[in-house]
Amino acid sequence: MFKRPIHNILTGLGMLGVFCFGWWCWYVFDGSDKAEQRAIEAAEEYVHVTYPDLSLHVADVMYLSLYDPKYYVTMTSRTSTDTEFVIRITRSGKVVDDSYEEDVVSKEHTHQRISDAYNAAVQQFIAPSFSDRIDFMAELPRSTWSDDVELGVDTNDLQIDQPVDVEFYGARYGLLFLHAEDQSYTFEEVMRLLRDVKRVADENSVPFHAITLQITVDGIERYAEGIQYSDLDSPHLLARLKQRLND
Repeated sequence: MFKRPIHNILTGLGMLGVFCFGWWCWYVFDGSDKAEQRAIEAAEEYVHVTYPDLSLHVADVMYLSLYDPKYYVTMTSRTSTDTEFVIRITRSGKVVDDSYEEDVVSKEHTHQRISDAYNAAVQQFIAPSFSDRIDFMAELPRSTWSDDVELGVDTNDLQIDQPVDVEFYGARYGLLFLHAEDQSYTFEEVMRLLRDVKRVADENSVPFHAITLQITVDGIERYAEGIQYSDLDSPHLLARLKQRLND
């Protein structure tokens, strides 16, 4: 006579357990509104104390659940284009660290903004002329070591929020990645293709320093890097291409 009540009680406890487990999973994976609000308030208080001279506001809040169960609060400046960084905060509202030195002081955002602008100029003014033949990518490499300054932008020379000068940085550091494998070319056709790229770049004032090329020549996929802008008008270009693409 007690089997049904016991069964009902066990069923109810099981359903309660499932509910509690589901709520716990939701909290772990998705956080909570209260915890998010604590994170926002903690971030605002933190920057008010730590960076009082910066005009900052919360731009985004992200919770990474199991990967790193903390809130990532993105702060941006109302007056500085390059001032954006992330503050990591626990669910209880404790600040762990921030990326201000890494992202802003290091000029990482400044360099990335200039590099993105250069790539956008290449995509707008050069790539469309070759859209049926070549895939274009472009970047301004960043110098990592003091003795490699000539190979990439030295971030020590950058200024936060400085204007973008595509011609200046493109001519000194601009690197074009050309990928053309849909058809097979001869070496002579590759030479003409590269000179066409230079011509279009010159006409649109979007210079480059060097080209990295991946292309099929005489039925063989070939690769060469460090093809200099200054080499493209050389009478020896064909011989150099044959050597570089055969290495």
